[in-house]
Amino acid sequence: MYARLLIESLRRGTRRKLLAVTAVALGTLGATALAEVVLASGDRLAAELGSYGANLVMVPVREGETLPVDDLATVRKIFWRNNIVALAPFHAPRVRMEPGGMVAPLVGTWFDHALEPGWRTGLPRTRPTLKVEGRWPREDAGEVVLGRRLAEGLSLRAGSELRAALGTRKESLRVVGVVTSGGEEDDQAFAPLGIVQRLTGQPGRFTRAEIFALTSPESRNTNSDPERMSPEEYEAWYCTAYPSSIAFQINRALPRARTSIVYGVTNATSDVLGRLRWVLAALAGVALAGAAVGVTAAMTATVIERRLEAGLLVAIGTPRSRVVLFFLSEAALLGVLGGLTGGAAGLVAGRLLGSGVLGVTVPWMPVLLPFAALLGIAVAVVASAAPVARALERYPAEILKRATA
Repeated sequence: MYARLLIESLRRGTRRKLLAVTAVALGTLGATALAEVVLASGDRLAAELGSYGANLVMVPVREGETLPVDDLATVRKIFWRNNIVALAPFHAPRVRMEPGGMVAPLVGTWFDHALEPGWRTGLPRTRPTLKVEGRWPREDAGEVVLGRRLAEGLSLRAGSELRAALGTRKESLRVVGVVTSGGEEDDQAFAPLGIVQRLTGQPGRFTRAEIFALTSPESRNTNSDPERMSPEEYEAWYCTAYPSSIAFQINRALPRARTSIVYGVTNATSDVLGRLRWVLAALAGVALAGAAVGVTAAMTATVIERRLEAGLLVAIGTPRSRVVLFFLSEAALLGVLGGLTGGAAGLVAGRLLGSGVLGVTVPWMPVLLPFAALLGIAVAVVASAAPVARALERYPAEILKRATA
C-alpha cells in the first residue's frame, strides 16, 4: 500500500518532479566530474608541480667524501622504486677554462644515461625547466654546455672549442649549447660525468645526487621520525609515498649516503595541490548547494499543493513522522534518479575535462556512480526536510482549514 501511494505520488506533478531531478543531476554532475579528474590526474598534477626541481638530495654521510656511482642503481630497488622518476649524480670541481682563463664549476653529470634496461635518466629529467640553446652533450663525447653568463664571459658559443684544466690534467671539449636558468646554472658548465671524473682522478665517483620522486603531500604536523611512531603509524607512513618515507628507505638501502628533502619544492607542491583540492571541493559544494536550492523550491511547491492530503493523513491518525517519511521517501527516489543521471553525465564530463584542460586520459570510473546516487539522496532529503517539517508543524484542523481556504 505504501509503495503504491509512493508510485502514484511520483506520477503527479511531473513538472516539479522533473525540476527536482534536474537540479540534483546538475549538482552531482559537477561533483562527479571534479572527483573523477582529481582521482585520475592526481599523480600527473603532482608530477607537473614537482617537475620544477628534484625534491630529494643525496650526499655522503661524511663531509668531503665521495660515493660510488654504481650504488645509484640501488635507489631503483626500494619499496617506492616506481615513484623514482629521475636521478642525476654530480661531480662539480672548479676548473680553469681556456680561452679566457676563467675559473668556474665544471659540473659532471648524466644527460641520457641508461641506469637499467628501459630506464634512462639524467639532468634534463631532474631539472626540466632548464632551457638549452643548442643541445645537451652526448654521454660518450667530449662535449660541454655553458651557462649563459659563463659563455658571455668566455666569449664562446655553440661550436666553439674549450679546454678545461685541473692541475696537470686537461680535457678538450666542444661547446654544443648554452643553458639559461636565471640561477646558479648560468655561471656553470655541464659535461659528461666520465670526463669530470678523469679530471679529478676519481673514476666512478660522485659527490652529490638529485632525485625526483613522485610523492604524496605530507602534512606539516606529521611525525616523520620512525623511532617515535607506533607500529600502526609506522606502517601507514612507510606505505605512503611521503618524501620523508622515500628518503628513509633510500638511507636504509645506502648507509654511506644521507638523503634529505628539498623542502622548498615539496612544500610548494603540497601547498598548491592542497589549495587546488580545496578549490575543486568548493566548486563541487557550490554545485550541490545550487541543486539543494532547486530541490527545496520544488518540494516546497509540492507540499503546498498537497497540504490537504497531508492534513487528512494526520487527521485520520497517521503519525506525523510517517507522513514526513512519506514525503522524504519521495524526495529520496527523486535524488536517486537525479544522482544516477548526473553521475553518468559527470563521468563523461570528467573525461572531457581531463583531456581538454589537463591533457590526461581519464579512465572510466563507474565505481563513482553509487556515490553519486548516495550524494543525490543526501541532497534531496536534506533540501526537502525543512519545507516538509514546516508544512506539518500545525494541528490537523489548521492544516485542513488552510488547504481548503
